[in-house]
Amino acid sequence: MENNKQQLIEEIKLFIQYSVPEDELKPAVALVDRYKNNGFILRLFREYYTSLPEEREEAVVRIARLVDRQGIHLLVVSTANFSYLYAVSVDKVVLLGEYLEEADPEVVAFFGCNNQQEFLQLCRPVKELDEYAANKGSEKLICPVCGVAEGDCHLLGCSVEICPWCEGQLSKCNCRFEQLKTEHIEDEQQLEEFIELLDAKGRVPYRKGQAPAYPGTSAGLDDVRTGKENS
Repeated sequence: MENNKQQLIEEIKLFIQYSVPEDELKPAVALVDRYKNNGFILRLFREYYTSLPEEREEAVVRIARLVDRQGIHLLVVSTANFSYLYAVSVDKVVLLGEYLEEADPEVVAFFGCNNQQEFLQLCRPVKELDEYAANKGSEKLICPVCGVAEGDCHLLGCSVEICPWCEGQLSKCNCRFEQLKTEHIEDEQQLEEFIELLDAKGRVPYRKGQAPAYPGTSAGLDDVRTGKENS
């Protein structure tokens, strides 16, 4: 994994050499080094420098966090003269356009706004936005599987989510079948019913250091507890 990250850093720095004016090279590389431990932001750098917005050859000088929802993060990437809005998840980086311009209606609705005006109210001046943390280990603030921010609920099906009934791995344990009193989940209605039961019980949000767990505390665990009982 570290080798892949180093390779990504070298790739970004190579693109920088061909993307920005000579007087901006040094600070551009320094900013990449500042985020060298954060693969999430490194992927954003790669997208920016391989597809310069509006073909403007300017280095990134600042990255700020706007809002997060369901594993999608809106980040503001600023150069000396422009700012751009990017939607970033664990597996995709998408340029949405210049910051403070009207956004796609689907983006507006996804982030819980009724119209463009409400969405633009979220968009404070760039200088007022919190800069994206560049401290070592800052990737832990985002679930490495589904991309939600720390403190938010995982996307359903995420292998990191902990089951609130057995404290095992929600995507692997049998609690979903036990709660629905069925052997199979075959339709959307059953899935929606399980989500309601899950919400009522209280979903376990993402926290630093969280990882798939198999504590064997419930008969609902697939094979793990069965293996212990038969041993």
